[in-house]
Amino acid sequence: MGYTHYWSHDVNLDKQKLFAAMLHAVRIVEAAKAKGIELAGPSGEGEPMLDEGIALNGVGEESHESFVFPNNPHDQFYKYTNAEHPGRLWAFCKTARKSYDIVVCAILLVMKHHLGNQLRVASDGGREEDEWIPAENLVREVLGYEVQFQEEETLEALV
Repeated sequence: MGYTHYWSHDVNLDKQKLFAAMLHAVRIVEAAKAKGIELAGPSGEGEPMLDEGIALNGVGEESHESFVFPNNPHDQFYKYTNAEHPGRLWAFCKTARKSYDIVVCAILLVMKHHLGNQLRVASDGGREEDEWIPAENLVREVLGYEVQFQEEETLEALV
């Protein structure tokens, strides 16, 4: 299947918490670009989309699948629902460990920090393999707070 991150969240997210998370996610994107991490829009071209949520990809050979986290949970990008939990939506992004993976992980950490139990995250990578530590460090450096990836759910529980 490839190296992928998965997340699910309540249909009715706390709007204030989501807004705060989106502001911090934009700061992560801007800081990553300033550090030389090349980011593009969801198609792998142009600029990341930061106005209706977050939509980005890597550039050229470093692009893979789009990462999209809309600021409207009812957005068209959320095509997946959990039949056992109809009040939850889920999505995924296969980064194949390309250079934009750190940004995807950092944004998911920021979202989890703000949304708490409303968001669940699973990943093919784990903290024990040091795969999330660079993203944790980026969040600490840019936003000044500590976050730590803890896989809360199995993929099966999300979908």
